[in-house]
Amino acid sequence: MTGYVMAATDARGERLAERELPTAPTLREAAAFGDSHRTDYVSVRHGHDITLYGRDAAGAWSVLVTDAPAPVVVELRRRHDESCRRGLGRGGGAVPDGVGDPFLPLDLPLASGEDGYVLTAVDVDGEPFGERVSATPPTLEEAAEVGELHEADYVVVSRDDAELVTLYGRDAGGSWSVAAADVDAETAEEVCLWFDLTQHYRGRSPSSAPAGRVGHPLDRVPPPDGGGMPAARATALVAEHVREHRLDYPVQGLAADRFEAGWSVYAPVDVDESDPMAFLDMPVGRSVFLVSDIGRVKETSSSIPPREAEELFGAEEAYVRRRPAEERFLAELKDEVVRRESESEGPPQISSFTVEPPSEEVVAARAAGLLGPLAQQLALLGPAGWDRFTAAFSFTVSREVGQLRFWTGSRSTEVPVPEQIAVLVRRQRHLAARMPAGPWWRLLLELGHEGGANARIATVFDYGDRPLPDGHLLAPEHYRNDLAAYPRAGTPAWLAEYVTGAGGHGTAARTAPQAAAAEGRAGSPRSGAAAPGPGNAPAAQVPPQGRTSPVAPPSRPIPVLDTAIGRKRLYADPQVITYGKRSIALDEVEWVGYSVTHTATKRFLWPTSHESAFDFQVDKYPYHGGLGRDGVLVNFHAFRRVSEPPEEWLSLVNLSRQFLEPRLLAQLVAAVRRGETVTVGAGVKVDRGGVVCARPRVSLPWREVLGTQLRAGMVCVYRKGRNEPVLTVPMGYPNAVLIPDLIAEFMP
Repeated sequence: MTGYVMAATDARGERLAERELPTAPTLREAAAFGDSHRTDYVSVRHGHDITLYGRDAAGAWSVLVTDAPAPVVVELRRRHDESCRRGLGRGGGAVPDGVGDPFLPLDLPLASGEDGYVLTAVDVDGEPFGERVSATPPTLEEAAEVGELHEADYVVVSRDDAELVTLYGRDAGGSWSVAAADVDAETAEEVCLWFDLTQHYRGRSPSSAPAGRVGHPLDRVPPPDGGGMPAARATALVAEHVREHRLDYPVQGLAADRFEAGWSVYAPVDVDESDPMAFLDMPVGRSVFLVSDIGRVKETSSSIPPREAEELFGAEEAYVRRRPAEERFLAELKDEVVRRESESEGPPQISSFTVEPPSEEVVAARAAGLLGPLAQQLALLGPAGWDRFTAAFSFTVSREVGQLRFWTGSRSTEVPVPEQIAVLVRRQRHLAARMPAGPWWRLLLELGHEGGANARIATVFDYGDRPLPDGHLLAPEHYRNDLAAYPRAGTPAWLAEYVTGAGGHGTAARTAPQAAAAEGRAGSPRSGAAAPGPGNAPAAQVPPQGRTSPVAPPSRPIPVLDTAIGRKRLYADPQVITYGKRSIALDEVEWVGYSVTHTATKRFLWPTSHESAFDFQVDKYPYHGGLGRDGVLVNFHAFRRVSEPPEEWLSLVNLSRQFLEPRLLAQLVAAVRRGETVTVGAGVKVDRGGVVCARPRVSLPWREVLGTQLRAGMVCVYRKGRNEPVLTVPMGYPNAVLIPDLIAEFMP
C-alpha cells in the first residue's frame, strides 16, 4: 500500500468517513477533516502503521501517536477519551518517538515489531460492547473475563495482521468455550448465530420487553423458493414419518394448522364441550409434528407451549435458509428502493434493480468455511484421550442419519450426534446446494491428531455417483422430497431407478428435474400465448413449437446427421455435434440459438435480390457476440428466398429440442427457484421477481406478464394491456429459444 487512508472515527473506532491521500496529512489537515465530521479522532493508516490525531476537552488537536500498530491505537484512543471526559485535556504537540505516553500503560510500547490481539465483546448481531488489547494470545479465561465485564455472550479475538478470528461463546449454563477457532469473519457470523440458536434462543420476546430479543436475526423465516407447502402434503409427510418410525400414532384424520415456518400437524382429540371437567380426559404430552415448507419433520410434545415450539422451529428454519450477509444487504436495499419508488409521486427514477447472486467461488467459500467449526464441535464430543474420529452424515430434507465414532488406539467408541450439530450440518448442506452440483447426499469427515496437535481433517462430498452403502441409503420417498426441495440438473441413474421403482413412475417423473422441464410444456397455453393486436399469425419459417419428452440416448448413438455442407462434414447424434474441425459434446453445451432471416436488397437500376439464411449455433459461456473457442456454428445460405428450411437445419433443431434444451431449461428453472438471476437472450435477466432488460429498459413483474410469441424470427414478450411487445429478442441469441418456456414456468 503506497497511499494514506485518513478516517474520521468516534471514540470506539467506528469510521464516520474516510479519504485517500497520496501523502501524509498535516496536523491542520487532519484537524479540519475531524472538525468537518464533528468527531474528536482522526486516524491515518499507511500499510500496518497508524497515526492517531485527537482533540482534547479544550478543543485543541494534537498528534497522539505516530506509526503505531492497531492495538496501541485502540488503547490510546480509549484512554484519551476517558481523560477528556474527566476534563484532563492534553496540551498539544506530537509525542516524540520512543517517549512513553502518560495515557498508555508502561508495559505497552508505542511501537512494536508485532501486532497484538484485540478482544471485542459483541452480541449476536456483532454489535461491539467494548474492547481490550493483549500483547499475547488470550486464554479462555481472559476472553471470558472480557465477556463477563461487558455482560456479553460472545467475544471475538482478532489480529491486525491476519484476516482470521476466533469466536468465544458463553452457553446457556454460563460456561465459556471456543465456538470457532481461526475462521474468517463470515464463518464467525454463521457460527455465532448457530451457537445463539442452540444455547440462548427460546422464542421471540414481546416487543414491550425492554431488554428482550426484539429484532433477533432469526426471528423472521425467509419464504421458501417454491412457495408454501399445501396442508395435504404436510399431513402426508407426517404419515410417512409415523410409518417409517413405527410410532403408535394415527395416520388418518390428521389436522394441520399453519404458522410462519410451516404446518403444525396433529391428531385432533374429541372433547365434550358441554362437560366442564372433560379437559381432564385430554392426553398430556401427545406428539405434535412440525413440518417446514421444504419438508423437514420435527416431533414435539403437546406439553410444550405451541408458540414456543413453533418459534424455535421457525428460528431453525431461518438459520438454515437465510441468505449470506452481502446478498441480504442487497435484497434489503432493493426492497427499500422499490418502496421509496412506489411512494414517490413523480416519475420512477430507477427502471430496474437486479440483485446478482454471489459468485460460485464465494458460495463455495461459504460452504467450505463451516467444515472447520463443524469438525471442532464434533471433536468436543469425544472421550478423553481420543486420537481420531470419523463422521458420516446422510441427509435429505425429510430424513437425516448421523454416525460418529472415536478411536483411542485400537479401541473405538460410537457417540450419538446431538440435534444442535445436525442444525449446523443442515446449514452447510443448504449452502452447498447453491453450487452447480447441488447438495450432497453424504458428507464424510475424518480427523486425526497426534498428542493434541497437528490435526488433519479429510472431507468427502458424496453426490451419489455410486449407490450409497447400507445404513446410509434412505427410503425412496426422502429422495423424492429432497429433489422437490432442491431441483437438480441431473440425478444418478441408479438413484432415479431407485426412486421410480419404489414410488411409481408418476411420482418420480414429477420430482425429476429433467422430466419436469420437458413435461407439460407442449400443451401449456402460456407457452404460445398470443398478444392482442395485429400480426398474430404464426410465421411459416418458424419451426413447430411443441416439445417432445426427452429420450435417453442409446448406448451406441444413432446419427441424426452425417452429411457434408460444402466441403465440411456435418455430423450430429444425441451426444456430439461436429462441423468441419469443430466439435462439442451436447452435455458440455451451455447455450443454443437458431434463427431464420430473409433479406431483400434493391439496387439502383437492378432488380431486387433475395437471400435466405438458416443458422444453428451451440456454444459455451461467456458470450461475446460471436462464435466462441468451443462453439459450433452451422450456416445454410441461399441467394434466393427459400420458403422451406433445409432438412439438415430442421434435424439440428429437432436434435436440440429433444436432447439439449430440456436440460438447459431445467438448469435455468432450478437457478431461478433458488433465488438466482439467470441471463438469456444476451441481456434478458429473469428472477423470481420478473423479467428485466437494460436495453431496451424493461422491468416486468410476473403479475404484468401477458405471454410470449414467436414472430418473424423473434421472441416477443408482451405486457398486460399493451398490444405491442415490450421486448423482442432474436432467436439466434444465446438460449433465446428457451424464453417462452422459462417465462411460462413462472407466470402466475
